[in-house]
Amino acid sequence: MSLGKYLYKCMQSDEVNTTFHLIKIPTEEELDFWIQQYQLKDNIGHFEWSERFQKNMWVKDEET
Repeated sequence: MSLGKYLYKCMQSDEVNTTFHLIKIPTEEELDFWIQQYQLKDNIGHFEWSERFQKNMWVKDEET
């Protein structure tokens, strides 16, 4: 079970009163997307071709 699916099931419980608070419960896909974006926030970079390894390699961008 993905974390997004787990969170979605928790939000569907009676403990979250979406009618009173007018909260839109995000879908499993939306939750998975935001979790993925959070995990990637420190991985800023780009791919470069490596002649030595003959494949694209991830290169982390230098902070300026």
